Amino acid sequence: MPNPIIISQSWGGLGDNLQFSTLPELYSNLGHDVYISSSNKVRNQEIYDLVWKLNPFVKGISDLPPNAGECRGYVRHDKSCIKNMEICHGLREGTNLYPKIYYTPKLIPDLSNSLLYDLTSKTKVLNDKMYYDSFTRVFQKYPDLDYKKIVYSHIPNRSTPEFNTGVYTINSIYDLCDAIYSCKVFLCSFSGQSVLASAIKEDKEFPLLYSLFDGDVYNNPDHFGQMYLFPNTTYIM
Repeated sequence: MPNPIIISQSWGGLGDNLQFSTLPELYSNLGHDVYISSSNKVRNQEIYDLVWKLNPFVKGISDLPPNAGECRGYVRHDKSCIKNMEICHGLREGTNLYPKIYYTPKLIPDLSNSLLYDLTSKTKVLNDKMYYDSFTRVFQKYPDLDYKKIVYSHIPNRSTPEFNTGVYTINSIYDLCDAIYSCKVFLCSFSGQSVLASAIKEDKEFPLLYSLFDGDVYNNPDHFGQMYLFPNTTYIM
């Protein structure tokens, strides 16, 4: 029996965990039992539940020393960040372009003509003028859509520019998955929400995805943030 695989990372964010989300299936297909390390960080229990607890290829939590995840490092081999992560783990047959979740989002018909935007990133907090100017440019592309700001009932919402639009209240991370899956356009900052949106969209036509980030990420190929660029998302500055 191959050695068990123990995945761990120390950052704790949604995107931080999702970057390793394709590994359990690939390792399981090679005959390994896959566990999440007890030292793996998550900012809240919902992240663990969505990314790891619902993953059918994860056996549970282990106290054994990690041998996958952050400890395997990251070396650029390919422009696809997820495929890069697989290659760094010796999984050279991996062909995934996007992270994976195993929750099946529910369709919300009332959001089918909506542009949802999310300003609550804890990872990348840009100045209000950058948010306002960049988001306004995207709004102008879709004058016939119903704009709604995502507001979270279960986590703090930081002060953000006011666009005087409607509001869509999210009560859980699963509500967020449903909302992203159901809307026509999803707009957010460069964040875990952006990584999650890429996993939900995959190669489907909708939603159209936009993510706001600073120029250093896109223009510097050695920037750590390059790991989180996905071909199904339009990145704006």
